[in-house]
Amino acid sequence: MEFNRLLFPAPKSSYTASLFPGEFIAIPRKVSKGPTPIPCLFLSTARGSSKTMIYFHGNAEDLGMSYELLCHLSSALRMHVIGVEYPGYGIYNGKCTEKKILSDSEDIYNYLTQNMKIKGEDIILFGRSIGTGPATWLASEKKVGGLLLMSGYTCIREVAKSIVGKVFMYFIKDRFRNIDWIKKVTVPAFIVHGQSDTLIPYDQSIRLYKNCNSPSSLLLPESMNHNEFDFFDDLTIPFSIFLTQCGITYEFGPDNGFIKFPADIFFQYDKPEESTLRSETFNE
Repeated sequence: MEFNRLLFPAPKSSYTASLFPGEFIAIPRKVSKGPTPIPCLFLSTARGSSKTMIYFHGNAEDLGMSYELLCHLSSALRMHVIGVEYPGYGIYNGKCTEKKILSDSEDIYNYLTQNMKIKGEDIILFGRSIGTGPATWLASEKKVGGLLLMSGYTCIREVAKSIVGKVFMYFIKDRFRNIDWIKKVTVPAFIVHGQSDTLIPYDQSIRLYKNCNSPSSLLLPESMNHNEFDFFDDLTIPFSIFLTQCGITYEFGPDNGFIKFPADIFFQYDKPEESTLRSETFNE
């Protein structure tokens, strides 16, 4: 239980849904999994794009803390970006577990491809820290266009080793086995990990790279640590170059794709002068 709190140290919510009018959506889950929708941020490129990125954030942040990064990603890469919230984080109530995160990631993918008719090859997955788990798993199970991993790990037990030591790591239930999932990934994978990362040793990303059977690239910036990095030099510029080298091209502009979600999945909130008490949480 104590390590689970270390694994998912959800901060106090940094936002309410009404903070993002027109950008906060609730993606439906499969009916069999219950009525609770999955809170997500949707940032659309102003001019349209043929690619959509799904972003899975780190374990010590929520979508509100990720908002600036998502805006920069959408602008710099010229892609639509969908940021995914985890149970227990932000306004998404519930207990955060591997099973729930993976289930939510699958439901989001299915909704985009089946309901919104977005082609799997037009979806790019980006996972950061703990988020490399659902990103890698989804890339190993579904048809996507590419995978971007930042500050990744081989498995949770190996992360625990660097925190509690080799003796105690075996008492911790293993989860998010990226080292196994990466072997099944068939799309281009870009892996970046700072050599100054003291939380997750960068050798774990080296192992992921060596076990990846698809076209892949590994970048290990010396000064980058777990939380501090150069947005352009460490991330978007090398990632864009990698996509081009792999032959992944995409169009942008008014004739190349806008995502028009149904109005009823956008979070609705009352104007202050009309307000009544209204919950801004999603109960798991």
